[in-house]
Amino acid sequence: MEEEMNLSEMLRELAEENQTRKILEILNNCKDLEEAKAKIKALLNK
Repeated sequence: MEEEMNLSEMLRELAEENQTRKILEILNNCKDLEEAKAKIKALLNK
């Protein structure tokens, strides 16, 4: 059971890291803050 929890925790952390990477990529590719906000909101609403 503990092994399943560890795997679950690792998957959750990986998902959070990937989401953060996506947000950073959006921020780096947008021309302004408003565009970045709109794209991040769209990502979160998927």
